[in-house]
Amino acid sequence: MNTDIDLARTLIYIQQHIPITAHLGVKIQSFDGEKVIVSAPLDSNKNLHGTAFGGSQAAIGILTGWTLIYLKLKQLGIDNDLVIQHSSYDFTKPVTSDFIATCQLPSMAEFELFIKTLKEKGKARLTLTAEIEAEKGVCGLHEGLYVVFLKA
Repeated sequence: MNTDIDLARTLIYIQQHIPITAHLGVKIQSFDGEKVIVSAPLDSNKNLHGTAFGGSQAAIGILTGWTLIYLKLKQLGIDNDLVIQHSSYDFTKPVTSDFIATCQLPSMAEFELFIKTLKEKGKARLTLTAEIEAEKGVCGLHEGLYVVFLKA
């Protein structure tokens, strides 16, 4: 298991392979093996109302779940391809400041079943929820169904 994850290098990799992320101004603030926190500046994501554009919030929600799975599987030494299959976003409050997105792995039992399925079938799905939070508290929830394929 690789416990030494370089978040700055990971961000460079993500920006090279998912170019929109550079325009969103995201940064990976932390990863503790179970949870990831991604930050984003309001200025790079503003709409005409001066609040965060809904598309940016949804994209950052997707990215946060994607990043959590990417980092966790990298930590476990599992070489994979990772995509989003289904995405939904619930806007609860306007985002009026810089914001963060937080995503946590599901229960240990659910995650272990995901890994077991991935190793046995070469493909597995995992649903994750990311919270978008700003000065007003939680402003939105992204739910994503991610599909992981083992690389041959």
